[in-house]
Amino acid sequence: MIFSFRTMITATALMVGALTSYSVLAQDYEKYDRLDGKGDSGKRVDVIEWEGNLEVHVYPKSSAKGLSAKLDDRTEGKKVMVFGYRFSSDPKAHPLVRRAITALPFSQKFNAYQDPTEKEFDKLTVTPNTLGKPWVPYKLDPAPAQWYPDGDERNEQSPGPILGKTEQPADNRAPASVSKPTTKAVPHEEGDVSNFNF
Repeated sequence: MIFSFRTMITATALMVGALTSYSVLAQDYEKYDRLDGKGDSGKRVDVIEWEGNLEVHVYPKSSAKGLSAKLDDRTEGKKVMVFGYRFSSDPKAHPLVRRAITALPFSQKFNAYQDPTEKEFDKLTVTPNTLGKPWVPYKLDPAPAQWYPDGDERNEQSPGPILGKTEQPADNRAPASVSKPTTKAVPHEEGDVSNFNF
């Protein structure tokens, strides 16, 4: 069977495109741990907007040794929560920085909580709200020093001030039970679920 010239060109273009895409994705996987459970850390992190909160689920259970967060609202109309995930017990360990776009009404001050009743994964939340049981206050690590993951050239282009709620140094952290909510509890409202995969 003889193929037309157009068919041969199209097939070649598709093969080259597929190989290029695979190559770029492979390099991206080598550059960044996507926190999908298959990277160097072996950890999986899901960030979900749920009932007015930004929940962070870390698998397997007891993997999250620390979490830091700051709000990137430098672009008007686009808010991004910058998370620093610490999987080491060393409080001075360099966190893995990842970003999650959010539509929640965050300001530079926000609250952090943990749900200790969750048995399958570490369940943390960063929220503009004040939450009651089963949530307990969670002491964040100091805000990440950078805006983007390691290796991203934008870190050097936008040093800027560190925004967000800066906590005391990690080695002087108080237990989560010491933190006291500063505002009254807000009742939960039904909300949409949005999943952010890294």
